[in-house]
Amino acid sequence: MRAGLDELRDLFVSLSGIRSPSLEEREIAVAVKDFVRIAGLEAVEDASAALSGCACGNLIVRIAGRGEGTPIALCAHLDTVPLDRAPTVIVENGVVRTDGETILGADDKAAVAPLLLVLRDLAQEPPAADVEFVFTVGEEIGLKGAKALDPAALAAAAVFVFDSEGEPGTVIVAAPTLKAVAAEFRGVAAHAGIEPQHGRSAILAAARALAAMPLGRIDDETTANAGLIEGGSAVNVVAERCVVRAEARSRDEQKLAAQVAVMVEAFTVAAAETGVEVEVDVMEDFHGYAHAADALPRRIAAAALAEAGLEARYVGGGGGSDANVFNARGLPALTLGVGFERVHSPHECISLERLEQLYRLGHALVRAAGRTPS
Repeated sequence: MRAGLDELRDLFVSLSGIRSPSLEEREIAVAVKDFVRIAGLEAVEDASAALSGCACGNLIVRIAGRGEGTPIALCAHLDTVPLDRAPTVIVENGVVRTDGETILGADDKAAVAPLLLVLRDLAQEPPAADVEFVFTVGEEIGLKGAKALDPAALAAAAVFVFDSEGEPGTVIVAAPTLKAVAAEFRGVAAHAGIEPQHGRSAILAAARALAAMPLGRIDDETTANAGLIEGGSAVNVVAERCVVRAEARSRDEQKLAAQVAVMVEAFTVAAAETGVEVEVDVMEDFHGYAHAADALPRRIAAAALAEAGLEARYVGGGGGSDANVFNARGLPALTLGVGFERVHSPHECISLERLEQLYRLGHALVRAAGRTPS
């Protein structure tokens, strides 16, 4: 390994200073392509932008090995949650943060920077097994880049997605399925001061439904949330329309089905009680996964963490990542902790120590894969 802490810091600061919210990833993609080209490699941009709606496609960098071990892919995403301007990045006391006015974008550039340095190293010293580096787009708005990625584009037998809370060493061995639940209530408009009795309020129906359903932490594996509600036309008009967008997620499919059924029933009953109509749609946003201790990616991860000197913490997660998409397509994938803190907020930060740990872990995964029979 050749990169020093100063180089790792400088690369991360440079990437974090580039504004790259979902659907606007072109500038960060150009920076990654330039880095890869200078390293003597090529970042191939796929044709997924036409499907994802993002400003560019996913980037894939392939490094041929010596034909030993198991081919793997290391993955991170280029986009961030929305922000109005490019971050002003500050490094102080071994911690990288912003001026407090924007997010930092450590989710997921804290993974992109170390992986770029790993691939540069491998360009100079080819690994035992083939390695692919995958930089996706549109992750923050529904894993759009990964969903649009052609599975045939990857030759890896296992994928390691650097994109989770938890310090390096955290391994998300199980992740939930998420069902999006949307309910549109349609009532009858009426003047609220003259003849409210002739109206039927869609907002009242929505409120009753939400009050009746269990939300929040349901159990150790299951959560539910109503995140968006929109309706009405004016304060003095009985609301004719109201839309509620909610979700339920669980690592247990039966628990998830039960929770969704309760939510749908609450919407339906509330509509009947208030004399309005309701249309409920349920869609799967992403599918969950679970890996046994002897699964290929877990065996590679365990060996890599031991070599990198990182304490392994195998946990079940509550979020989704590109790993959900890869697993659903039959490509075993794990999500790994990156170590960012206060993610998606103006107080987001990450320590230089954790960036260095990610760099070591990337190399350790490559070496472990090279020793693991395919």
